[in-house]
Amino acid sequence: MKPILVRIVLIGMISLQAAPAVASSPAETADVCGECHRDIYTTWKASAHSRSLEDPTFLDAFRATEAREGDKTARLCLGCHAPMVTVNGDYALEQKTTWEGVSCDVCHSIVSVDLEGRPPGLELEIGSIKRGPIRDAESMHHEVVFSDLHTKSIACAGCHEYTNAEGTPLLTTYTEWKGSAAAQDGKTCQTCHMSLTAGNVVDPRVARVGEAEINLHEVPGGHSIQQLHKAFRVVIEPAREGDTLRVEVQIINRGAGHAVPTGMPGRRVILTVNARGYSGARFEEKRVYGKFFLDEEGDRIVHDSGYFAAGVRLESDSRIQPDETRVERFAFPIGAEVTTDLQVQLHYEHAPMGEEEPKTRLTFYSEKRFLKGSGG
Repeated sequence: MKPILVRIVLIGMISLQAAPAVASSPAETADVCGECHRDIYTTWKASAHSRSLEDPTFLDAFRATEAREGDKTARLCLGCHAPMVTVNGDYALEQKTTWEGVSCDVCHSIVSVDLEGRPPGLELEIGSIKRGPIRDAESMHHEVVFSDLHTKSIACAGCHEYTNAEGTPLLTTYTEWKGSAAAQDGKTCQTCHMSLTAGNVVDPRVARVGEAEINLHEVPGGHSIQQLHKAFRVVIEPAREGDTLRVEVQIINRGAGHAVPTGMPGRRVILTVNARGYSGARFEEKRVYGKFFLDEEGDRIVHDSGYFAAGVRLESDSRIQPDETRVERFAFPIGAEVTTDLQVQLHYEHAPMGEEEPKTRLTFYSEKRFLKGSGG
């Protein structure tokens, strides 16, 4: 089968008139791949990649983008949430290969990533050759080619790095990683998000391999409590000082090779510190870490639908950068004689529709301290 060479422009700006030229692409559905690669298919089905288009929260944000910004801006979303639309021309979202989101043939057909263009783009060779990070792999069903690209972080950069037409960087995960200690140590996106796990590359009914391992195609990320928990180390240092309880909280980004949170600008990490004195006094303070943008009118953007509109510019960035230690200090008017319960929590939040539901909120760190007062 002769491969079809397709350049995917990530924000989906290929014209509909050009679609018929590639609509007959021989891209396979993931179900077909799963007939032989059962373990890999199962973990991929549990991933955000497989749900990138059909996730209800995304669809709400996508429809809001269509309504607020128009079809042209909405297609910016499809370039990464349904990359096959630029291959099959299915902007009506009717085909199965479209609804499979970031599928097997999307990732295993990449031959290059262009980050210099505006917009950035992937180059795919759709056909019988499947590319991946395993050397000397063989298949009875299709050709297999080792791809050095698939061992590097740039393979992920096509959808995790984006600068708008005005030159404002919106998605900067790849850039953040390039400046991190993780990158200097040779750790890639795949190291943390596609680690090796027990599994069969090929279903044993097709070919049996002893003690087999596969890369985890679930690709856990920002919505994973486990990944969030691994990102930070937290140090809590309370101290009594007269009629004041002082609390220092250190948040150390030790495990993420990028800023936290990263990805869509609407994501937030929220630190809450609660102090409850047994005298009845209760206090709570928060710190919010995120990347905040203004629209062309100068108003802060609160909906995901607004980030890809024209005229967007950065307001501030309070995220915790890779290898950074952020120190936060709090003071509560609770005397040294008062026994106090202290609780420190970290929450991850993503509200694509602003303060409207639905939203994702995960508490990924929580610690309580019992501070005995001098009054007994």
